[in-house]
Amino acid sequence: MQLASYLAYLAGSDQRLVIYFLLGGTVTALTAYFASQGRGMLSAFITTLPLQTVLSFLLIYAEGGGKTVEEYAKSLLIFTPPWLCYVSIVLLGANRIGIVKSLTLGVLIFVILSVLLQKILPGTKM
Repeated sequence: MQLASYLAYLAGSDQRLVIYFLLGGTVTALTAYFASQGRGMLSAFITTLPLQTVLSFLLIYAEGGGKTVEEYAKSLLIFTPPWLCYVSIVLLGANRIGIVKSLTLGVLIFVILSVLLQKILPGTKM
């Protein structure tokens, strides 16, 4: 079976959301496992490896086609600067103010910057 056939089957499957959840959960589980083993570099590599976006691109294509993938890819680029701020806040804050506070602050800054970018850039809408 070719990739297009698999994607068409997946898009028509009643259990597709369960499959999507399991695929995403596998990446999350591998990330947590390797981090807990003291292999932070491998864990970070898995998280930033385009595997998650490859899966997302394929599944979005199966659900909505090429235009949907294009919109998603552009949106990823828009959210990259806020994401970098989020990661920087967690990096700098985890040992200084604690993990929960740094994550909370990082997510808050991510959301604020994302909303501001969405309002500033023409043609973007969440």
